[in-house]
Amino acid sequence: MRHQEVIEKFKKTFLGVESDIGGFMELIDPECVWTIMATGETFSGFDKVRELAQRSVAARTHTDEIKMEPTSLFTTDDYFVIEYVHKAIVTEDWPASKNRPAPGTVVSIPICIVAHFKGEKFDRLNEYFDLATASGARGQKLYS
Repeated sequence: MRHQEVIEKFKKTFLGVESDIGGFMELIDPECVWTIMATGETFSGFDKVRELAQRSVAARTHTDEIKMEPTSLFTTDDYFVIEYVHKAIVTEDWPASKNRPAPGTVVSIPICIVAHFKGEKFDRLNEYFDLATASGARGQKLYS
């Protein structure tokens, strides 16, 4: 598989109980665009993708039992697709300002990320999930 090292590093840095933002950012192209499809929010460029990653990590915590659980993963020469259930404990730093779960709430959110490879890095990520599953409300922004 052409991108096996990238995929393994993604799984280690992104899906681990302790997220490794620095390691994850080594997989990101400087011109990467990450779109949260549920809200329409788009984060363009290395710094904005890092900001999204930092805010996401601050919004939740994991334990050995409450963590991200991959359910499906496949690749082509150009794409990496992963489905997982993101089980997490909500922190005070959950990004949504309204309709957010109370801190300490355990959430379980099915997520799919479709990532495009540019060389050995990701230059585009589209993240799909049901916003109501995450926040209990529709039509709101989650990260901005």
